[in-house]
Amino acid sequence: MPSANDYITKEERTARVAAWLEITTYTDLVTFFLSTTINGILLNLIKTESPKHFGNYVYLMMAFSINSLVFAAIHAFIQPIISTEKYVVFVFTSTNYLELPRRVMGGLLAVYGTSYSQTLIFIAIQFIYRFFTISRRKYLHYFKGNFLAVWFAIVGVFGVNWGLCIFFIAQETEEIDEILRPVMMSSFELNMTDVYYVAASYEIQDDRGRRILNWKVIFMVLNFACILGISLTIIILCICFIHYRMQRVSYSKVYKSVQKQLFRALISQMIIPLILIYVPIICVLILPLFHFKNDASISVPSILISLYPVLEPFAVIMIISVYRNGFYSMFSSAPRNRVAHLDTSGNSVQSGQGA
Repeated sequence: MPSANDYITKEERTARVAAWLEITTYTDLVTFFLSTTINGILLNLIKTESPKHFGNYVYLMMAFSINSLVFAAIHAFIQPIISTEKYVVFVFTSTNYLELPRRVMGGLLAVYGTSYSQTLIFIAIQFIYRFFTISRRKYLHYFKGNFLAVWFAIVGVFGVNWGLCIFFIAQETEEIDEILRPVMMSSFELNMTDVYYVAASYEIQDDRGRRILNWKVIFMVLNFACILGISLTIIILCICFIHYRMQRVSYSKVYKSVQKQLFRALISQMIIPLILIYVPIICVLILPLFHFKNDASISVPSILISLYPVLEPFAVIMIISVYRNGFYSMFSSAPRNRVAHLDTSGNSVQSGQGA
């Protein structure tokens, strides 16, 4: 039975694709501008408003914000589209403002993946710190001195691992060219010579013409799944342990109220990356297993991912009271009074009014 898409003329489809591409282009530019602005504000607030008891954790927050800036900049520069076709997951772009060689463009797409992976690990590390702050304060020394370098090394190792897998395994091949050629032409009216991509084909054709599993790609996908799984598991476990701790310990009414606000804040900071960072890529990695034919012109995963460097730092500003007050003071001419209150970790700090 013919679908509704069978009755769409080529002109109508071309018009829809053009309109959607225009939307995604504007979205990339707007999110880059907003990300640059908000992360710039957050970096300034981290530098000027962080209380002393945050210690070296401020460097982790600064690194996370800088990684978000890099991620947003690369996304805006290459404007990638993430999609699937049959048994292939691919990330492609036709944007090459500097007319860079194909291998360099592939390298940029790999760096894009590196920054994405580092974001996953940064999120997990921040939840570990919050868990230590609330229920295992004796372990906070693991975020001081030389231990801080270890955390940065962990982020770097996972990030480089992801990027190298993309650069050396998810390469352009003639077989993938043949699969993507009709997609590029029908959806974007692009020739393969105008497209730069990295792709993972879950199946390949052997010398006898049989379809077999592409074990290099399977290894890469399992590697990615492990990184996603480790990061997400840490976040969920930290949330559960924090909730358990809050239920088992008696607090004063004021402190208990603050702890409840903190838990809601942690839940919100779990939901944002879950929707914008984890779910899109998990879906994209699973779909080729079912030979799912996606419409490459509708780059929903790319748009969701581009929103993350905007929403997450803004959530940090709004949730951490000392940053929230500092942010509000930027738009107020009235001097701030320094008063003591509980921050989102339950510690008494000096800050402006309005917590």
